[in-house]
Formats: sequence, C-alpha cells, structure tokens
Amino acid sequence: MCKENIIHFGELAAGARRELPHGGFMEKRIFKDRYGSSINILRISNGLLTFTAISERGMDMGEIFLGEEKITWDRGEEYLLHPDNVNLCENGGWEKGFYAAVAALGPEIFGTPDEVRTVHGTGSYSRTILESISISWDREQICLKGIVPIKGYRAEPVYEKNIKIFTRYNSSLLVRKDSTRNLTGERQPLDDGFHIQPAGGFVSKGGRYILPVAVDKMLLRDSAPKEENPLEIYGFSLPLDPIRCYQYVPEPVNCLKKVKELNGYLDLIEESGKITAEMIVNAQKDKAAFVIRPLGSFPRSLIAKRADETPMYALEPCRTRPNSLRQKAIDGELAYLEPYEQADSWIIIGAASNISSILLLEDLIEAAGR
Repeated sequence: MCKENIIHFGELAAGARRELPHGGFMEKRIFKDRYGSSINILRISNGLLTFTAISERGMDMGEIFLGEEKITWDRGEEYLLHPDNVNLCENGGWEKGFYAAVAALGPEIFGTPDEVRTVHGTGSYSRTILESISISWDREQICLKGIVPIKGYRAEPVYEKNIKIFTRYNSSLLVRKDSTRNLTGERQPLDDGFHIQPAGGFVSKGGRYILPVAVDKMLLRDSAPKEENPLEIYGFSLPLDPIRCYQYVPEPVNCLKKVKELNGYLDLIEESGKITAEMIVNAQKDKAAFVIRPLGSFPRSLIAKRADETPMYALEPCRTRPNSLRQKAIDGELAYLEPYEQADSWIIIGAASNISSILLLEDLIEAAGR
C-alpha cells in the first residue's frame, strides 16, 4: 500500500501545493490561533474528496469536502486552538477548542470525569510528532501517516497512537486506522472513540439520522427534554438547546458490499467481522454522509444534537457508554490494554450524492434495527 512515492512533513513548504494523480493534491498551511500559537494543517485531496488533518490536534480532521461542498459542520476557525492554550481540567475546557469535524475521544476516557481524567480524554489535544508525518501515494490511493504520543495526565505519555488515513482516487470516502499502544508496564484502560460532525450545509433545511437501532432502544441522557422524533435533524434556522444525547447499542449491518461507494474497500470490511453503519441524510434524500466501523472496536454509539451558533448533529462511535471509569468497571464494560499491548481500530467516513446508493444504504441500516 502506498509504496511508490513518499514525502515527509519537513519537505512540504507552507503554502506550496503539490499535485497528485487523478486531480489530487496536497498542501500545508500554518494557522495562527487567537493566542498567536502556530498550528500545522495538511490539506489532502483524492480528486473528489478533500480533508484536512491538524498536526497539533492528534491528527483530527478539521474539514471534509465532497467536490466544492463541505459535508461536515461549519465551525469557525476561532475555535481551533493549540493544545497549550486549552486547560482541559477547567469546566468546559474540552469544548473550548472544539473545532474538528472528526475529533478523537479518549483513549483514557470517554464519559464522566474524575479527579484525574477529563471528560473526553486528551487524544484530541495531543501533538503529532512532526518528523513522523508522511504522505505516500501510488496509482490507486493516498496515505497520510503520523505518530501521536497522547498528552495524558502524567509527566510521560502512557499511550501512543500510530495513525493512518487513506483514500482511493476519486472516492467519496476515507479510512482512518488507529493503532493505540500502552507504553507502560502497567495495565491501562482503553476507552476511545470519535466525535464526528457530518451535518454540513446539505442538511441546513432539515434531514434525519438513519440508525441501526429501534428508536425505543435509544436512551436520552442527562434528563434532557424529550423530542417527538429523536432522529430528526431540524432546519438550521431552528434552535435546539439544551443538548440532546442518545446512547444505544447499534446492530450489525449486512450486505454493505452492495453499496457502490464502498468498492475498493471491501477487503477491509469483509475481514473485520460484524460491521455497523450510521448515516445522516437531508430531507430530499439526495445527499448523505455516513460512518462505518467494526463493532469489535466500537460496539456503542451516541448521537449528540444541539443547534446554537453552530448547528451540531454528531455521530459518536465509541467503545463504552459515557460513564465514569469506576461505573464501567463495575458493569464489566471497560476494556484494557496489557503492558506494551496494542489495539487496532478503523472507521470509514464518507458521503453519497447518488440517490439509489442513499436509498440502498438507508434500507440496509434500517433493516438492522428492526
């Protein structure tokens, strides 16, 4: 995979664009946050799908475009902060720099904070080793790689992530693979996932979630007011506050190989056991964004809905329910990494503008929840 050509981070000049086959390209930009700190942003296109990766933010993906259209939320860059400028321990600290379209959760915890750990962990606020970043490409695909020591709560990192993001030319999706390693001689909890914001302007007039679960099996958290339809995405002119979070256990989705957008990625899907899929679609059913992943890595899900200054309709594939580590351990839900052990996971994030593909994916997902 990706063996023919390679360029390292230090060889990329800021502002210079490098062309790739089939209309693809890559470029590096240096962004200054509101405190004046520098953040390196890589922009990569396969000729159809374009995404950004933020080096100082755990290789989070800042934006995703299909052609010229942004398929992820329209969050202002004033929210993009260098990790040195965010105090994760203060109330609301994690959200202070909440910008990315695809933000890492964990790996220390996703859920109720305690006297040490913060609500969403530190993976999204950890710096990639710049010397480890490379972009490679061949006749079929482009691959971005980087190593992220997780910031954590000790003087030395406890976890390290080896991250690969790859996409085939003129494909409408990408794959992110994470290999999370325990750097210590002690057993450590592994409690990770992703906060994905796939509700771009295509659902600005409304839409809905397509989920592999019956609505009556979705649990509304935190005593939030009930909604008539938890799956509804409201037009962006309508406010929604306070936040609604629904947790559920997604069912496996079968026959995904029928979806033509997944051609070229079927080996990954077929070798991974039980797979699930979730989707956001607009009211016209002519544009959608979807997330696919193995249930062996992320057997739980949340959706999060809030519409204030930036409408947020999120999908959150995760390893456990967002409770305290103590409660997860009591429930027998907590996963661990043994000393120096590594765990691998992947997610597919993509978009569809073909009505027949959208209807097919809708049928496959909803059939799983019946």
